[in-house]
Amino acid sequence: MNTFKSSVQNVAAAIGLIAAVTVGGCVMIPYDTPESKAQIQRDLKIAPSDIQAVSETNWCLFPYGSEGSCRATQGLGVLTSKGVILSLYNNHTYTETARILPEQVQCVKTVGGRTGVEPFVVFTKDRAIMLAVITPGGQMNVPVKVSFFDYLTKPGQHVFTGTDGGYVRKSGRKQTVGGMVSGTAIPWHTTLDVTEVFNPCPQVTD
Repeated sequence: MNTFKSSVQNVAAAIGLIAAVTVGGCVMIPYDTPESKAQIQRDLKIAPSDIQAVSETNWCLFPYGSEGSCRATQGLGVLTSKGVILSLYNNHTYTETARILPEQVQCVKTVGGRTGVEPFVVFTKDRAIMLAVITPGGQMNVPVKVSFFDYLTKPGQHVFTGTDGGYVRKSGRKQTVGGMVSGTAIPWHTTLDVTEVFNPCPQVTD
């Protein structure tokens, strides 16, 4: 899924992230057949009338203070009146792993706005959550992304756009890495700044 991987890396650069978000191969998760829809309802205990939008969704959960990089989890995003449900699909079973409610969201970060063709990030009291709503072909699923975005963004919510709202900074900690120069017995090492994720929302002080 090179298209999506490139898109996420470009977004990381535009937002000013020190860390790159990486994703693996494409995961095909059934969700648009009558059978899969019925199973989603059963497994996630959702009333049929309460499913408002569904899409393959990749996400990263960044607890504040953690390093600003992750390997995106590949799963399914389900929008209901009771939250955006992030679900994994394993052994032909859908399992809820996280749920995001509008009242938990303190502010939002998006480079190109609500209809931009890139992931967006929501910030809660405890963590940042990057959401990449995608099609089975690996493109951004903009209509469903907009549905997720609008549900999670309350009226008057602060939304960072462009390069504003960076949420990764130097932590003050150092990390030493090293190894051997390829094809030689010459050792090398260097010291790097360790980054951390923080909450950029205007009403938050730390």
